[in-house]
Amino acid sequence: MKTILVGVDFTKSSENTVNYAIEIAKRSEAKILLFHALTAPVIHTTSGLIFVDSESLIKAEEKRMKDLQAQLSKKHPKVKVDIELTYDSIREKVEKLSKKNKISLAVLGLETKSKISKFIYGTTSADLTGKIDCPIITVPEKYKHHDIKKILIAIDNKENISSGLSKRIHSTIDFIGAVAEYVHIKTEDELELGEKNRHPFPVTNVKSSDFQTGITYYAKKSKADAIMLISHNYSAFHNLFIDSNSKKIILSSNIPVISIHK
Repeated sequence: MKTILVGVDFTKSSENTVNYAIEIAKRSEAKILLFHALTAPVIHTTSGLIFVDSESLIKAEEKRMKDLQAQLSKKHPKVKVDIELTYDSIREKVEKLSKKNKISLAVLGLETKSKISKFIYGTTSADLTGKIDCPIITVPEKYKHHDIKKILIAIDNKENISSGLSKRIHSTIDFIGAVAEYVHIKTEDELELGEKNRHPFPVTNVKSSDFQTGITYYAKKSKADAIMLISHNYSAFHNLFIDSNSKKIILSSNIPVISIHK
């Protein structure tokens, strides 16, 4: 049985993300793995910080997760729901499971924050982009429409889509149970993709001053339910100094964004 990993931190964003993942699980007949990363409590002392492994805290978190599992199982009896608590970070856990082909999809939430805090701190889902093999869906906190019918796949006219990448894209689309449309956002410094379309599928060209504006405009116009971005494995230097298109879209999109590794 295929598995969808869902990050849980008991925020409103997390609750919305779980509901979104449940709908995908129903359509794909997959099971849900609710993942909660434990954080060791910290005691401040004059000599510094001391991390304490609190058994009572762990038991309390376990109870919250089991209560959530029971609630979801009762409400959605046809969806199998498992839970896992660990001191691993969400990134470490997703990496381990995806390498072993234990999960088909990771679904993470995006809390509403100010533009300043987004710029400074980023988000877990945005920071995972381009670093793991498993497709990731980032769900905005205020996005309550959980039916996925149409997905826009944003492509670059400078690169071919390999057979392996094409297989991963279509496997993800089929898993979610949606139809796809390939879109190229043509900025002023690019050639018209339609003139040199090397892809064995139709591509919609959208002219725009920049990628973010173009994909956001077309997603709204075409009534898309999600945007799929092909992420690249950038260097640490790039991630530190250059804000990629993927991260910009994840942080600003009003609809879910699917990141798939190239």
